[in-house]
Amino acid sequence: MNKLIILLLFFVILITMTALTTGSSVGKKSSDNNDSLEAARQMIVDKIMININEIKDLPADSVFTNIQMMKGLSAGNLINAMNKGFSTALGVGCEHCHNIENFASDEVPAKQVSREMMKMSGEIRGMLKNIKGIDSENPNVNCATCHRGSIVPATKVN
Repeated sequence: MNKLIILLLFFVILITMTALTTGSSVGKKSSDNNDSLEAARQMIVDKIMININEIKDLPADSVFTNIQMMKGLSAGNLINAMNKGFSTALGVGCEHCHNIENFASDEVPAKQVSREMMKMSGEIRGMLKNIKGIDSENPNVNCATCHRGSIVPATKVN
């Protein structure tokens, strides 16, 4: 019986060691996945920023095609907002909303959902200003208010 236990323990250790050295998710922290997601996003952002370096201060809609929201924002700030704002708030990469081979394309449904959610957030911000007793001169709501790093918005407190 002791030999069987030792043999089982050996296999558990072997499987764990194999998983840790081959990149399996066993033994990985969720922050490891976040780090790789952020790195992948940053690679795309870096490529775009290199391509627009000379024109990054121009309005986004004069640099990129099919800009429907945030038209007055500079091209560089739009890219940063997508990377640090939207992507982080939803815990996603660029491909969640975009065809990364053709960013102008509307083929990914989440892109239009994001546009509609931006409109909704703007409407809510407008409504917040009319609520008496809010202890803020400029009450705000954004993607992270509900999404908190997840595609599906939080609907209850844990």
